[in-house]
Amino acid sequence: MFSRFLRLVRRTSGNQGATSNAPTADLPWLSRESIAHLLVTEEDLPHVDWGMAEAWIEHQSAPEQAEMSAADLHRAIAAAWLDELRDALATDSRRWRTAQVEGLAPLEGNIGPRAAAAADRSLRVIGEALREIRGEPRNNPIPPIGIVALGTHEEYYSFIARFYADEDEYATSGGLYIRSTAEEFPVLAIAAQATFAIEETMAHELTHHAFAPDRPELGHLPMWVEEGLAQMMEEYVTRAPRFVFDREILERHQALWLEIGLDGFASGESFHSPEGEEQELSYNLAEALTRSLATTRRADFFAFVRACRNERQDHELAAREHLGGTVEELAESMISSKTH
Repeated sequence: MFSRFLRLVRRTSGNQGATSNAPTADLPWLSRESIAHLLVTEEDLPHVDWGMAEAWIEHQSAPEQAEMSAADLHRAIAAAWLDELRDALATDSRRWRTAQVEGLAPLEGNIGPRAAAAADRSLRVIGEALREIRGEPRNNPIPPIGIVALGTHEEYYSFIARFYADEDEYATSGGLYIRSTAEEFPVLAIAAQATFAIEETMAHELTHHAFAPDRPELGHLPMWVEEGLAQMMEEYVTRAPRFVFDREILERHQALWLEIGLDGFASGESFHSPEGEEQELSYNLAEALTRSLATTRRADFFAFVRACRNERQDHELAAREHLGGTVEELAESMISSKTH
């Protein structure tokens, strides 16, 4: 079923309209000294105080004195910050810059080249695959992002500690998409030690980035849709099939959702459940339902996604209008069947 979806995507995407990630000479830049007052230190590593930065950007981008747009100032601050972070890390690291990426990765080994190549391929492939939702990549490129691959577990967890209140929450984290507010320049932190998962992590998290509302008129997708598409993009970008929805999985779905109901799946709560099986099966069901709709009801599914994202339509009303029922009804129909 998914192979049919991939054929459809390839047929409509090709290379036309792809956004180049080649290094660009005119990327926005600020000196590190000029943004030093915007940095704070946590766990011995520098971070941007984006609240303070936003006030500074507002002043700097005033029409009477603006030399850069607010968007370019956000990126230039992030670039200078990552230069500072590179020098603060115990692991020797290197920076790279492309049209869509501010990158930082360990200097030794192949992690840096792999991360850069994975980011480039992911952004290109995701932009093409999601053009029916986001529009032509040439006209609506995925916004720039910082990619920070940390060389040791200690550096990774020290870096992401700023974004968690409880250490237990990130004990098994291998990658984290960081954008707490719309004002922050988005960053993807990756644990470079998990070398087998770099490409998968990149594809998954950059799909979330592609759907993050970067303009006020855009809305959020239902979590089951976004997580389902993010997992599909892992497979599409890496070309490594891994999805399983067999009889055993189906029986586990039937047992779980019959007991707890599908309200948490529809609202997104079950994706954050402390119960391992509930979280695992939420992601699996999201991918199964998204795959099914994207292949068997392609036009209806993309119309639903566009209504949620581009028109900010109520998710339940959009599902009823374009898919003929609520997500609970659609999921129940899928898992109650004896075959898939």
